[in-house]
Amino acid sequence: MNMNNRMVYFILLIIPIILILVLLLAQNYYYSIINKYFRNSENKIIYDYYLKNCIQVVSEKNYYMNYGFWDNENITLNKANKNLCNFIYEKGRLNSHDKFTILDVGFGYGVQDILWSKKISNMSNLIAVDISKKQIKYANKKLRGHTKLQKKITYMECDAHNLLDKFANNKFNRIISLESAFHYNNRKHFFQNVSNLLTNDGIFVISDIVLKSNTTPNTNIYNNNLLKNIFIKIASDFLCIPEKNLITFDKWKNEIENSDLCIIETYNITDKTFNSYYNYFFKNYIKNKKLPTILY
Repeated sequence: MNMNNRMVYFILLIIPIILILVLLLAQNYYYSIINKYFRNSENKIIYDYYLKNCIQVVSEKNYYMNYGFWDNENITLNKANKNLCNFIYEKGRLNSHDKFTILDVGFGYGVQDILWSKKISNMSNLIAVDISKKQIKYANKKLRGHTKLQKKITYMECDAHNLLDKFANNKFNRIISLESAFHYNNRKHFFQNVSNLLTNDGIFVISDIVLKSNTTPNTNIYNNNLLKNIFIKIASDFLCIPEKNLITFDKWKNEIENSDLCIIETYNITDKTFNSYYNYFFKNYIKNKKLPTILY
């Protein structure tokens, strides 16, 4: 074997090793970024960085933490956020004049609770729970000076998995979960908690994120399987979605029904959420950060 051949074999051997090392370094850096900015010590998502450095870059002073419900009238992030909250309000039948006890699980910064409480009956009260002390502090700060709202809303710390340790069975007429259940390590257990906490005529209204679909292929986030799988991987990493929650809509419905909850209505609003949200986000982020427009 001459020197040239040896050099070729050496190069063929060393290139895969270099590529593997580069990929390992990139992977470690990727997860270090996630853990630094998007996780706490219990490996649960923290939204402070995302809120200040992403959402509020494109939507000033916006504390809503949902993808929004976009249509021809709701074409900004803040309006789309409120539109989804109003959609939840309508489907949860919160506009009743009856006296309701309402539970909002995973309330984020609590701005949707203020929106709802301005419209619900004066006899009703809303209890909102979250695991983030920072977000509870912010929500209570927003209530200062609003005497009427303070009588209606109570913010408290509670894990969605431990609701039965905090509240009695059959306590709530309405339970709301607005884009939070996909984070839970045991979503089935949460659904069972909801079933136990609802009154016999109570209603559970949930807006959840299902990243996989086998029932409506035309509403997939991307038609290209490779791009879709990459998106799902990145989204689940950054949004702290457990792998067990990456299921199809059919299996998601089975989890609901196995918790003794009866499905009244379902709506697939994928085409009015993800694409509109990301188009708006990237366009305005690049504009507001004065980045090259070629990136959009």
